[in-house]
Amino acid sequence: MPIVDDENQLHDVELTSRFQQHFSSGGNGRIIDAEGNYWYISQENELLNFVSLLESNIGVPIGRILHNSAADSFELILSPLSEINFGFFANKKRSKLLTNFWQIYGWGSFDNKNHNIITNLYPSIIAGFYLSLSEFEQGYRSRIQWRQVQDKLILCELEKLPKEISAPPKIECMPWNYTVHKQEIGVGTLIERQEVGWTINGRVSYVLPCDFINRLIFNLGGYADKISSKLSDNWQLEGVDNRITGSFSNVVESFKELFLSGDVFVYLNEQNNWNSVISSHLSPYGLGSVSYLHTQDDIDHFEVSLEPNAPLVIGKLCGLWERANGKKSKCKIQISNKAISVQINSLLTYI
Repeated sequence: MPIVDDENQLHDVELTSRFQQHFSSGGNGRIIDAEGNYWYISQENELLNFVSLLESNIGVPIGRILHNSAADSFELILSPLSEINFGFFANKKRSKLLTNFWQIYGWGSFDNKNHNIITNLYPSIIAGFYLSLSEFEQGYRSRIQWRQVQDKLILCELEKLPKEISAPPKIECMPWNYTVHKQEIGVGTLIERQEVGWTINGRVSYVLPCDFINRLIFNLGGYADKISSKLSDNWQLEGVDNRITGSFSNVVESFKELFLSGDVFVYLNEQNNWNSVISSHLSPYGLGSVSYLHTQDDIDHFEVSLEPNAPLVIGKLCGLWERANGKKSKCKIQISNKAISVQINSLLTYI
């Protein structure tokens, strides 16, 4: 993902400018909006493949859990807008702002009159985002049903419910999920406008809130309480709340497998140039809040910041390690009140 353009300008200047004004890097390798919400970049079929891997690892369908997690995460992102006085033509101004958000995120487009969505995102997830948007705009709770009628077209039906809108609960068992980081340097991402959403270097891309992943981990707590022998060998957790031990392990394992299912090559030199690998493979996607510390006794030591993107960072980091070393990994995670210690070495003993 280039930070500077080449001679042939392919990116959309206006949309890129709006994206860069909406998000900052908050320092190296983060994507943060003005309210301190963390986001990450997903590309092409990664979201679809991640859901497939996660359902396979857990062993149950999770469509409704995905939907509820998405709805709650986007509702929290929209909640500060309720304090804005839009003045004259408030409905029109509010609708324009929400449409602008949808475009900046790369989610495609929506028609709030006919309740249809044109998008590249996974149906149950985008339906969750749309439900929160519709409830915010209408000011009341709704029940939603959705169906995908074409490759990119989703039709929704909304039914008004006699319930007041209240904020989704915080998920206190995740010490990394509510770190607030101030905006600093603008994001250097260059994006190319498409008929549906946008692309980066020709690859369909969009941003997703990291809180969605954390809420997914929380909401899966009762469905993934049993850890398979494979996961218990691959992931050794200390300091993770018992309620989410299984779901956390399944999510980070699925993110690791997601990276390994691709064709991205990772090269390490004799000096273990992990800082370069992090800069190339994690930072451009909003996952750069990790530092390589040292290698000792064939164990690579990293430190991941207590920030909402931590599960994504850890899962992809282990995938990078396996691709670079050509070995199955064993990852020990220790969470303290200051940082997350991640130690990765080979799962198998080689003589």
